[in-house]
Amino acid sequence: MITPGDYKQQHLIKWANQIASSIPTREDIPGQISAHMRQFWTTEMLKTLRTIAAETPDILSEDVHSALQSL
Repeated sequence: MITPGDYKQQHLIKWANQIASSIPTREDIPGQISAHMRQFWTTEMLKTLRTIAAETPDILSEDVHSALQSL
């Protein structure tokens, strides 16, 4: 059974990976991801995504991991 927290985490994972794959310019992808996250993501969303990245690193793209390091 999926709890509300799990549902939110699944969406954050999906969104982060979608952002990484849909960056139109393929230069400095982590920089573009982090700029997007700074502009549109809440502190709580970023905190949750960092926890996900630490606990299950294989679920996020390398570009998302790099973006999180620069935030």
